[in-house]
Amino acid sequence: MCRSLLRWKFPQVENVLFRVHEYFLHRDSPVLRDMMPLEIAPNGPEPIFHLDGVSSKDFEHLLWLYYNSTVTTYNAPTNTWRSILRLADRWEMDNIKKIALGNILNAADVDHMERIMLCERGDLSRDQATEAYISVCTRDAPLTMDELRSLSTEVILIITSAREQIISLRGNAEQSAVEVVKAALKMV
Repeated sequence: MCRSLLRWKFPQVENVLFRVHEYFLHRDSPVLRDMMPLEIAPNGPEPIFHLDGVSSKDFEHLLWLYYNSTVTTYNAPTNTWRSILRLADRWEMDNIKKIALGNILNAADVDHMERIMLCERGDLSRDQATEAYISVCTRDAPLTMDELRSLSTEVILIITSAREQIISLRGNAEQSAVEVVKAALKMV
């Protein structure tokens, strides 16, 4: 096999030195590809490159995706997926980002506001957060200050418009809250 296909890279994260196939880093991240040393000594060790501002635990989580023994099954806690998503965002790893987002959205322990924010920040359809929108729009409590700060103006408009219509419809059985929210999602 060609030597270039078998090259290893040695990123150092915190005080931990990792050994990673070059292929994964080149394929999935233009940022990491640009950070990696190009030249290697013919008889010397591969050069080490440092990944600052990253925890070794988060980097382990990312590598787990590549070296998972059950390639089609990615069972991990939601916080593991969140750390993978942070690194995928940072290093522009679009394929990894999609896997992480899909797993976070399918996790039972993700609240409705996080589902909405994940759909809005990624290239995901709002349809993937319809139930979350319905829950937020039909709850008794209005949006909190923290929620308002974390949402875009467009999402705030969707939620507040739907909530106002739902409030005005209370007692009117002709139009359900679900229909109102779905209509609000399509208006923008």
